[in-house]
Amino acid sequence: MVPEEIPGGGASTGVASAPVVKVMGATGTATRRRPRAGSYGVVFGELPERRRADVGPAPERRPRRSLPPRTLAGDSARAHGTYVKYVVERCGCEPCRAANRDYERRRQRAMARPDELWLPYVPAGPARRHLAALARQGVGLKTVAKLTGLAHRALTKIVYGDAVRGMAPSKRVRSETLVAILGVQVDQAGGGQKVPAGQTWALLDELIAAGYTRSFLGAALGSRAKHPSLQIRRDQVRASTARAVEALHRRLIDQQAPPRRSRWSS
Repeated sequence: MVPEEIPGGGASTGVASAPVVKVMGATGTATRRRPRAGSYGVVFGELPERRRADVGPAPERRPRRSLPPRTLAGDSARAHGTYVKYVVERCGCEPCRAANRDYERRRQRAMARPDELWLPYVPAGPARRHLAALARQGVGLKTVAKLTGLAHRALTKIVYGDAVRGMAPSKRVRSETLVAILGVQVDQAGGGQKVPAGQTWALLDELIAAGYTRSFLGAALGSRAKHPSLQIRRDQVRASTARAVEALHRRLIDQQAPPRRSRWSS
């Protein structure tokens, strides 16, 4: 048998009908319809009969989690009278409520006025880079926390994340946190951090060229050795040592250096 397709077969029903196939055989001629590819009996805008029973009612929404009532929270790392104390610990004291009202007042004013911009969060990249630069000069996170008043845990999350909770370093920080971190400079910290020694040695070399001996300068810097000398590294020095050398240079540079004492002098 050789099938022969007859175009336009079938009655006109408003929907494209399947093509009619004419089959020629030895016993006669027979016709049958061949299904059109992609024709599944679906009417636009309606679901198929086999799926209508599968679709049930919309699932019920879970009830909203009720928050515990606000009480007077105890003392913790978060001080009273702050917005974070009001939100995280749900403190209901009057200073914390006042902090929340002030926050909402500033937020609503900034969003309503065209000349102000409400940006409670900013990218944490600049803060992280500044903390890394401070760390290279010996200013650690504990020192930054002491100078800025920020929590050491918050600074740790900015740099390292939270390994216990599997969290990456913070992507955003509050704008006031960024301003506080960027405001920390090396000279504001204590004397334990390390700073480059180039400027310190430039001042010492100037004093040595003016006639001051190393032993004299070592004693002037506080050395208690029997034979004092300059025990200062060439690459890095403590910030307290750098400041001491600067003060010594200002005091001695305009004075006459004492005469050198010979080893055999009485």
